[in-house]
Amino acid sequence: MSINPTAYTTPAIPEHAYDNQAPKTSAPSRKKRAVAFPADLWPQHSTLKISLMGMTPEQEQFTKNNINKWAPHVNLTFEFTQSPNADIRIAADNTEGGSSTIGVDAKNVPAPTPTMFIGFRRGLVPKTGQTVLHEFGHALGLKHEHQHPDRDLDFNKEFIYKEYDQGGRPRKNADEQMLNTFNREQTKHSPYDRHSIMHYSLPNEYFNTQNPTSENYELSETDIQFIRKLYPKNQ
Repeated sequence: MSINPTAYTTPAIPEHAYDNQAPKTSAPSRKKRAVAFPADLWPQHSTLKISLMGMTPEQEQFTKNNINKWAPHVNLTFEFTQSPNADIRIAADNTEGGSSTIGVDAKNVPAPTPTMFIGFRRGLVPKTGQTVLHEFGHALGLKHEHQHPDRDLDFNKEFIYKEYDQGGRPRKNADEQMLNTFNREQTKHSPYDRHSIMHYSLPNEYFNTQNPTSENYELSETDIQFIRKLYPKNQ
């Protein structure tokens, strides 16, 4: 995985979509991301060491609390540590979004470079908690639900392309990060779920015939059942 030193955010893209943009300095580059590629998953019954970097004590506790919402549903153990060599290294910054590597891709990021960023500009509010849940879903190997092979989204591609043009980003990024769907034969997936924590909330202008997708602040029942199948406790 390459390390991309560029960074940008723009109001042309919804705030919840920030994890789809170019990474900050030394951050992991984004990949398309409930849907999962088997090769991205951590070994079953692993202990994942997680370090929190550059956070206040309050931000640390907030981040831990949201990460631990995944814990009852996986056969993985989350161990928080100060080690710069942790499997998942989460750094705070002053944006309103986040970014993460996907699953075991974190192993390709040399320590002590972060494998995830969480923006705390909004403070310790539900929107930031949503970001932590979403990005840690990526860290567990999940990809974006709006790219599910069975999605029923009628995207207004030309509007989205113009949004990317105005933000100075290649149109191919819109394809890779939002418009393309994943290959059914190459992925594991649950039924398409608009309420997944891994689904973007997108405005009405992004669609030809549909209402905007909703904001999702907690794990949906489909998220829970799917992650349980990926990391089953009974094995």
